[in-house]
Amino acid sequence: MVQRLYARDTAAENRVCCRNITFQVTSGCNLRCSYCYEHHKSVERMSIETGRKIVDYILDLYEKNESDFVNQNTQAVVLDFIGGEPLLEAKLIERICDYWFSECYRREIPLAPFTRISFATNGKLWFSPEAQHLFEKYHEMMSVTVSIDGVQELHDKYRVDEHGVGSFSLAWKAFQAGKKDFGWLTSKMTFVPGSFQYIADSIKMMLDEGCVEIACNYAYEPTYTPEDGRALYEQMQTVSDYIISRRMDVTITMLDDLLGGQAKDDTNFCGGTGAMLSFAPDGSAYPCIRYAPISIGEEKSQKVRFGSVYDGLYTTEAQRQAKAELDAITRTSQSPQECLECPVSAGCGWCSGLNYELFGTADERSTAICWAHKARVLASCYYHDRRYLEIGDCLPIEVRLPAEDGLKILPAEKWAELMHIETAALMKLADEIGIS
Repeated sequence: MVQRLYARDTAAENRVCCRNITFQVTSGCNLRCSYCYEHHKSVERMSIETGRKIVDYILDLYEKNESDFVNQNTQAVVLDFIGGEPLLEAKLIERICDYWFSECYRREIPLAPFTRISFATNGKLWFSPEAQHLFEKYHEMMSVTVSIDGVQELHDKYRVDEHGVGSFSLAWKAFQAGKKDFGWLTSKMTFVPGSFQYIADSIKMMLDEGCVEIACNYAYEPTYTPEDGRALYEQMQTVSDYIISRRMDVTITMLDDLLGGQAKDDTNFCGGTGAMLSFAPDGSAYPCIRYAPISIGEEKSQKVRFGSVYDGLYTTEAQRQAKAELDAITRTSQSPQECLECPVSAGCGWCSGLNYELFGTADERSTAICWAHKARVLASCYYHDRRYLEIGDCLPIEVRLPAEDGLKILPAEKWAELMHIETAALMKLADEIGIS
């Protein structure tokens, strides 16, 4: 799902400095990935007229300076293009971007230099003339990621075309071209229980390619077990050892140093609760792509449709109420008591669109990822504590998961090993700062 590039201000939402605008340029895709949450794909595509109307709507908001979404406090914008597969509409993406920048300059709106163009692609159309022209024109302000789930055996198991043929070779060629031509070294990986066994080899493969930032996560839809958690921990332990032994300076989202401990703030983790806008091919607006018809169908999506760039946004009481309900969601309102009391709740993520699909409201929270999150926390503790002991360029992390839960994930010897490393790291820290 979309990561938040900003934090809510407790005083006023309109102080947010960066906003994400999602253009769903097509409902079609040239792959049939088994874990994809978009269950209602079609041949629908966005027209250039609709794309321009979306741009006009956003820039009008800036000029009017009355909206809590985009206003003159907005300092940066991400134009996020999604499908389906966005490169099916590479020419349209280019034309929308052309219009965005020309209108920013014509209206003297100072957002153009602070605009990023972002999308993830499966790579099948990377070498098309339209895609290459788009890259050549805008590569300096683009964040483009080729979705490679990992080693070929894993990737080709889940990311297949309509004939069941794996897509690794095409994705790999696209990644290599982006790396060679533009220095793009980002990677996006999605894991599910059946693919956990490939995590270490997959991350190591991308590290060996020079990637310094790897966005990898487990899908939110499956329900994870303690056994899945064990597999996840052991794979990330292998990754940790690999990174530390080579003294690599890299960022792996699965080993985030913000994981663990108890969440202190009451903000909602997910940006799909009023903090972003996603526009469907017909110009209809939704909280994010996960609420749109392509994901949950026309009937369910109607309740959270904010209007459109053709007939206006928030023009009916139902639309205004839908926005107000999403804006009011907090971590406390959305979470069950077990999550609020969890000692390692910091960094635990969720998808509000999935919650809406499951429960009929975004103000509720699925706990299906619980054991995967707890295992990820333990892996992060292992990584940072061992790295602190051997390299010393980070701080150790205290293991705050109770042994009762830890021993459901790890065998006794692994738990004891983790406790030993934690103790040594905390003792070293105490010695360095002079605590006896």
